[in-house]
Amino acid sequence: MVSLVHMEHRTCYFAALFFFVAFILLMLTAISLPAISGMDITRVNAGNGTSLTAANETVTQLRFGIWAYCYDLVNGTSQCGASAVSIKGYSVTVSNQTDTVDIVAPWTRGLTLHVVAAVATFVALSFCMFKRISVFLLTFSVIACLSAAASIVVDAILYVYIRSQMTDLGFGGNTKPSHAFWITLASVLLVFVGGSPLWLGGCWRSLANQKILLELPRQRLLKDKMPWF
Repeated sequence: MVSLVHMEHRTCYFAALFFFVAFILLMLTAISLPAISGMDITRVNAGNGTSLTAANETVTQLRFGIWAYCYDLVNGTSQCGASAVSIKGYSVTVSNQTDTVDIVAPWTRGLTLHVVAAVATFVALSFCMFKRISVFLLTFSVIACLSAAASIVVDAILYVYIRSQMTDLGFGGNTKPSHAFWITLASVLLVFVGGSPLWLGGCWRSLANQKILLELPRQRLLKDKMPWF
């Protein structure tokens, strides 16, 4: 019994380590632009000798974060869109010398899932501190994993959408996933690796409890027929 308790404690410690790192990474991506200038999902770089315009400004780089978009001007300064921080998503009009495309708010609205993933991971990390594989720990670890996975899916969809729009302007090859995209992907892997022993441990304990319950009637029957058993 003691060894089983120790095994449960070690499993929670292992999960807590991965959840802690994942939470830090998810928190950074959840803060995103404009607070952290380099924490963007997708980035568009204007090539040499080309003209890219966003928010009525000629820009050399356009970055899409969770809460806002930011851009670098020709003079080297960086600014963020007038929409600033909004949970309803943001939109921006981008153009070259001849064509114009719109990045509309519905495509950026789902990025707030990063906040859900960060909060769920923190709650799962908190339950790990009790050193017990409880229903609450299992539930929030699953929610953290699913919300983090959903976040990277939304990021990928946004990247594909922006790349498609930029292709119409001739900047498709200059559109790349940026730091927050890869950090979110790493967070998904961390939450999954940390949560897997918990889920396996929960299943194993459930099967063990069922076995004990099935053995109880047999033991009682043996005691009734053989009191010395």
